[in-house]
Amino acid sequence: MATRGGPKAEDRPIELPEYVRPMLARSTSEPFDSERHLFEIKWDGTRAVVLVDGRGMRLFNRRQADLRGRYPELEALHGLPAGTALDGEIVVLSGGKPSFAKLAQREQVSEPQRVALLSRRLPATLVVFDVLYASGKSVMARPLSERKPLLAELVRGLGSPHVIACDYVTERGRRYFEEVERIGLEGVMAKRLDSAYQPGKRTDDWLKIKVARLAELDVIGFTLQEGTRDTVGALLLGEKQGRGWQFRGKVGTGFTERQRLDLYRELSGLPALAAPPPGGPRDGVWRRCGKRCRVRYFEMTEHGMLRGPVFQGWTGDEKDP
Repeated sequence: MATRGGPKAEDRPIELPEYVRPMLARSTSEPFDSERHLFEIKWDGTRAVVLVDGRGMRLFNRRQADLRGRYPELEALHGLPAGTALDGEIVVLSGGKPSFAKLAQREQVSEPQRVALLSRRLPATLVVFDVLYASGKSVMARPLSERKPLLAELVRGLGSPHVIACDYVTERGRRYFEEVERIGLEGVMAKRLDSAYQPGKRTDDWLKIKVARLAELDVIGFTLQEGTRDTVGALLLGEKQGRGWQFRGKVGTGFTERQRLDLYRELSGLPALAAPPPGGPRDGVWRRCGKRCRVRYFEMTEHGMLRGPVFQGWTGDEKDP
């Protein structure tokens, strides 16, 4: 008797979930050594999840936006075996280091001709650091120490300079952090070797340790907090260059609400800055403040602007303003 039904299970196209939410890390301030962890670079880019199944290759960011049309140089991902899902970070390298400014140029472009041009001028690299599915089966419950060799094998099979597996070390986290800090990278990820991949969860199994950089800069004005007339939203920072100023950005975090009110009372009545520097905000209130502050920041951009500044206090004065 003939049997009815669909194709055999082994003949059906492999189908993965539509999306897998990336696992997240908790922050910690100090690097450490550990035999139970591996240590790898914290890449400064766009988190990306790759899924390859019977529907083809899909590439999503954390907002589940489809990135395939923006990065044609990552077409090698189509060569992954069906049933594969990877987690990684898209970066644009400049001098061997990720450039957030250059990546931002890529992120903002969707017109095909412009995308093709920038893919040659500012080529992206996908740095993959985990494998979630292999041969259509979840490997997320397996320890990271087993997932890493599987990931390396999958990436090696692509043979693409635009898709690389993230290098890592074990045990010597402090020395690794010092090297990352020396060459000017964002920080280090510390991951337990026995950790499972937990989609969408932030746990102590993965820790991020960011490099903290400090600067002392002059306050040369302020912006108002949105919707107010008497509250500072951010301080405008500058560095004296010859007779003028080099604008270094604005810092709007690290203040209490009381500090913001007091700063407005202190700064608003001061003399105006004779020649505001180019590149500052249009709504800036420029003043000869005579104050210097300390800020913690992630990096200085190629245009001399601070990225991610946080107010740390006043130079020579530990009291609140």
